[in-house]
Amino acid sequence: MGTVLGLIAVDGHAGLAEFDAHYRDPAVVAFRDRVAMELDDEVDRAYPARWIGKVTVETTDGRRFDGRVDEPKGDPGNTLSPAELEDKAVRLARYRDGASEAEARRAIAAIRALVSTPRVPRFLA
Repeated sequence: MGTVLGLIAVDGHAGLAEFDAHYRDPAVVAFRDRVAMELDDEVDRAYPARWIGKVTVETTDGRRFDGRVDEPKGDPGNTLSPAELEDKAVRLARYRDGASEAEARRAIAAIRALVSTPRVPRFLA
């Protein structure tokens, strides 16, 4: 979890490309080294029906901030929007040059067009 939080703090995002590019970045490592995980009874009891997220941040001057997410993004009660799903699909397709953004967008458009296609063509031989 420290790596994910460090990547988000440094890059604003923690996807596959960020892990590849910045996993050993000194700023990410320094952040990761300051993160500690503790078992939380409420979170543990709720799992796997609910994936509650809690975080406490202590600043260097001793202030404490608590955050909580009861329905993480992607859960049934907090689904990704169509635009977020498309952006995620494009990022995953582009990862390690799996497909260009244009190829991914064409594939998304073709998939979206299936709803109005009277007969779906064969995709695989």
